[in-house]
Amino acid sequence: MPFDIQTVAGGVKLILAGRLGVQQARPLWDALQSAMSARQSIRLQAEELEEMDTSIIQILCRVSQTSQLQIGETSDGFLGSLKRRGLEKFFVQPPVEPESQIPQPQAETKAKSARQGHG
Repeated sequence: MPFDIQTVAGGVKLILAGRLGVQQARPLWDALQSAMSARQSIRLQAEELEEMDTSIIQILCRVSQTSQLQIGETSDGFLGSLKRRGLEKFFVQPPVEPESQIPQPQAETKAKSARQGHG
């Protein structure tokens, strides 16, 4: 089976592997029902996922609305499947840069310098 659900402390772990399509959508949805109805935390592991179609992504969207969905390790196939549908930002947050490394617009920098008595 290209997915597995394991009970872990504080919730369940959902492991996706291989290729998931519409054939696996109903079994996946049915397998997630108890965790979703209990509003358990669901940790997604998809480092071995090659491809998933829209039906699987729709299930993940629904899971994220009813349970706490945490994204763990992912694969290029997982990210590519989301990116082709414009959903990568919905599931995967970019790393936050420290504020000191974020370049400030020049006008804002000049205004800040003027407030500090440097300009």
